[in-house]
Amino acid sequence: MNFLSQAITMQWEAILQNLPYVIALALLFVVAWVIWVMRSVPLSRGGLAMMLALVIAAIAFFVLPTIFHSSISDMTYWVDWAFHLATIVGVFVYSYLVLLPLLSGLMPKKV
Repeated sequence: MNFLSQAITMQWEAILQNLPYVIALALLFVVAWVIWVMRSVPLSRGGLAMMLALVIAAIAFFVLPTIFHSSISDMTYWVDWAFHLATIVGVFVYSYLVLLPLLSGLMPKKV
């Protein structure tokens, strides 16, 4: 239980240090889904959203360590890699969940 408590504390501290970014990303998420709801179109651009989210996650793989004042060569422990890969998965899921309603709501319907 101590490990879980420490992990949650580390995440909370990271959120507090980057609160303006967290708020901006939360607003972007809400706006994307509000646009989709207002357009009331089916979520039909899943493949395109998936490809773009993969590209964003691949870019994040190399960029995110610099945000944490590190580099890929500095990640020597398995915990560093686990945190990094979990963060990349989070970037992928977030990107997909934002891009899916945006692409479905803003792009013209397929004929």
